[in-house]
Amino acid sequence: MWVYAKAAIIACLSIALIVGGWKAATWRLEAQAAEVLRVELRNELQRRVAEQVKAAAADRARLAAETALQAKEAAHANNVKTVKQTIVKYVKSDNPPCDLPDPVASQLQRLREGGEQPIMPAANP
Repeated sequence: MWVYAKAAIIACLSIALIVGGWKAATWRLEAQAAEVLRVELRNELQRRVAEQVKAAAADRARLAAETALQAKEAAHANNVKTVKQTIVKYVKSDNPPCDLPDPVASQLQRLREGGEQPIMPAANP
């Protein structure tokens, strides 16, 4: 009878060792997977931080370019204002033969407003 009890105890211990080993191997694999996920998460966070830094730098560069453009536009507007005042002051329109005809004046106005290119009249043969 002790032989059967001894065999049963050995069988139970063997089964317990097998199940315990299986469980330990499963835990080890899960720990490795968790480590891989931890590394991937860290890399993703670093990538997002780098993107935010690049976006912030791009925003600063855009703001600087916009400020410079606004300054140049203000200087250009000031120059245009000065030229217009000078023209009004010194150029008198008392001479009707020197006035531009309507088609030419309207085409020049369209070009000033950023319109299409001038339409060239057909050459006379």
